[in-house]
Amino acid sequence: MKKISTLLLPLVALTVACSSFASNSTFEKAEQAILKQAGCYLVDYSWVETESLKEGYKTDGRVYDSNADKTTYELIVPIRKSANEIRLQHVLFLKDLKTGEVKGTMKHHAEDWAFESDHHYEFISKGLWHSVPSTLRAGWTRKTTNLDDGLRYQCEAQWNFDNFHPEWNCANFSPIPGREIRDMGRKDYNTLDRKSRVIVYDSSWIERQDNVKTIQDANGGKTPLAREHGRTWYIRQPDSACDEARDYAASKVTYWKVLMEVWEEYFAKGESWSEVASVNGLPRFVAMFAVEEKYSDLLRSNPELASSAKGEIRAIIEQYRVK
Repeated sequence: MKKISTLLLPLVALTVACSSFASNSTFEKAEQAILKQAGCYLVDYSWVETESLKEGYKTDGRVYDSNADKTTYELIVPIRKSANEIRLQHVLFLKDLKTGEVKGTMKHHAEDWAFESDHHYEFISKGLWHSVPSTLRAGWTRKTTNLDDGLRYQCEAQWNFDNFHPEWNCANFSPIPGREIRDMGRKDYNTLDRKSRVIVYDSSWIERQDNVKTIQDANGGKTPLAREHGRTWYIRQPDSACDEARDYAASKVTYWKVLMEVWEEYFAKGESWSEVASVNGLPRFVAMFAVEEKYSDLLRSNPELASSAKGEIRAIIEQYRVK
């Protein structure tokens, strides 16, 4: 098996070699496909509407192109969370098109890949997820997190090895993507029916999406608005191209471990989850970033402060939860 990057090894006590499923060839193939997604990448995010599904609606002719005025990169670091669960932590940074100068680095989303989980979360409506039993034999759930490690969406499917390149195909319901609100200014729909196809190649991997932008009303009714097709294509680069992101991650890793551990306390319970988008006009990830800024440097030299940091993280999570 491939050796996991040592960058974030302090997050865990287990390594790939200790997998209790090592004798299962299907498990090994899937694990290798997941680990192969780690590394340094130039990333192409691209989406476009292809069909109107609601009478009177005209498709939006704009193309979402992450590299139109910059170059997008991500360092993806694998983290062994348990014998059957791997986190792929994305660290995003941008480079100037002309000079190649790094313009900004940030902790992006993460993907938690888990083999035969006890449960996973299905998105129901704005701020509401239900925990449901995971019963798919040899299934892998992928939990995609927000910037603060909270729920974004989750889906369960088997890896497919019938073709030359491994694939994972899954369909799920999810909130409207942040890019649509933040970058495209969309307010005419609020949820997304997703179909994702992850394909892992030798020197790149891609996630193709066939989605339906959906209007969900207050009673849960769904009206399809438009179909969109998109892709996120990860093209492997030399490790040196991600040096800045690697340094950034190294400075934050101790805090990220604490944040991940707190969220796992909640998700491990398998309880349905309800939350509000903002408190006093402040999104949760902004409040959480303030805790990160406070503790990132302190925890590196004073690990005993972890309990205090966890207390503040829990307080923010509870503030945004609906009981």
